[in-house]
Amino acid sequence: MLVLFSGGRGSGKSTIAKSLYEILDKTNYDYTQQSKWRTKTKNTYQKLFWILYFLNFFKFQVCNVFFKRLYRDINSGRAKGSLGRIYMPCVLSYHINKLFKKKVQCVIYESDFLTWAADKVLDDTFDSSEIKNYYSSVIIPRVSKILVVVCYTPVNVAFERWCIREGKQLSQYEKKKWIEKRTSWMNARNEVIKTVSGISNVTVMTLDGLDTPLQNSSMIAKILDRYN
Repeated sequence: MLVLFSGGRGSGKSTIAKSLYEILDKTNYDYTQQSKWRTKTKNTYQKLFWILYFLNFFKFQVCNVFFKRLYRDINSGRAKGSLGRIYMPCVLSYHINKLFKKKVQCVIYESDFLTWAADKVLDDTFDSSEIKNYYSSVIIPRVSKILVVVCYTPVNVAFERWCIREGKQLSQYEKKKWIEKRTSWMNARNEVIKTVSGISNVTVMTLDGLDTPLQNSSMIAKILDRYN
């Protein structure tokens, strides 16, 4: 099973995932997560080795949607390119390969690798058939099942969390613009998730970001145990 978290900044994805890992570790659940390789990385040379290793797992069918999103972001000025946005799709491809070969039972991604087409919703170029084809024809045959974990947190609460985490202090105008932007992205992600939820072998669960990380992670663990 492939577990994909989805949610905006400050929604609680990483905090809930950390709590989930602690639960799964206690029960010796057979899983890995997107950044597990980093625990084996002690210096820049080892990191470079891992990155070069992951690049060997580049699969066009799996990775191309993320590279196309990167191109759109750079072209539209929404975001800058980074090394992580080049090699992380290959890391995902590596983990999908491990699931396909049954070397691990479950892979968990706390970063939002699900809603790569959310920008298309904002640009009015969204094509639901593209989403359905990617997950039903490319991903599901390799991973068997997908569990989508949507972390819903009111945007104003997410803003406060983000400010604390990043050590930011914004003006009221900046806060207003931040909330408007994140609300638009949240609505766009919801459109993608709505489409994904109609695909066979995809389960979508929505968590209340105002609940404690332990409450939310326990709910996820129960579902994973059910599929064990």
